[in-house]
Amino acid sequence: MRTVSQRQLGILRKLKRKKYREQFGLFIAEGWHTLEQIAENKVLLIQEVYFTNDHIDSAEWQKLLKLGISEDRCFVLSNSDAAEVSDTEQSSGWLATIQIPKPTELNSLIHAGVVTKGDEPEGSTRKIFIALDEIQDPGNLGTILRTAVWMGVEGVIFGKGCVDAWNPKVVRSTVGASGMIPYVSGELAELLPNFESKGWNIGILEGSDRAEPLSNPLETGAFIWVVGNESRGISEEVRALGYKEYRIESTGKGVESLNAAMALGIALYRTVNFS
Repeated sequence: MRTVSQRQLGILRKLKRKKYREQFGLFIAEGWHTLEQIAENKVLLIQEVYFTNDHIDSAEWQKLLKLGISEDRCFVLSNSDAAEVSDTEQSSGWLATIQIPKPTELNSLIHAGVVTKGDEPEGSTRKIFIALDEIQDPGNLGTILRTAVWMGVEGVIFGKGCVDAWNPKVVRSTVGASGMIPYVSGELAELLPNFESKGWNIGILEGSDRAEPLSNPLETGAFIWVVGNESRGISEEVRALGYKEYRIESTGKGVESLNAAMALGIALYRTVNFS
């Protein structure tokens, strides 16, 4: 079992910052359950695994080996080093460097929801994507991505102003769901019309009275839900596109609005189960 090198520790320190994640093409995943989920999913490439002395020959480490993580990619680090490179107040003693998946080609995502009438496969379900308009809270984004994976979302469109999806806090909040969905990034006001022109339905989650109740029937076919910034809501550039707005009706009192991740989860459930 090899000990972590100073060079490796230097990279781990740097990966806390976005510019170095982009430079190395890596992000840090922290916590045993996160690593276990990533290893079991076999979607992302785990480059190296780091753990403290108390995890040597543990059942968790043995499980990683059974999941295909070779011993030559595993390194031991001290508790003090783990605390330094960790993004949490109390390190779990488990970290890994993961390759950042490449964005999907835009046309590939657009045509994923294009179905010629009469050619729909038997038992098919609609394609659902999400578009994120300046989501800035890492915990919110992580919860949104984990919920999207759970609900079968097949594409994510990250708008400008969103927190980095490979931010350690985001990754920790997804608990292993990071990188599970094809994605593209850019200006939503430029990207969304490309989907609309190919027949995608686009709905904006909005809490105002002018929005249509979510309980109303939804259009059939491929659907994109747009969710806005935690405090400002949908940007003016996206709102100007004129897409239909939907609101989640409240049956209680005393709360002004829903958390962005919670609202999107409700909308996704509605879209999947009550077409």
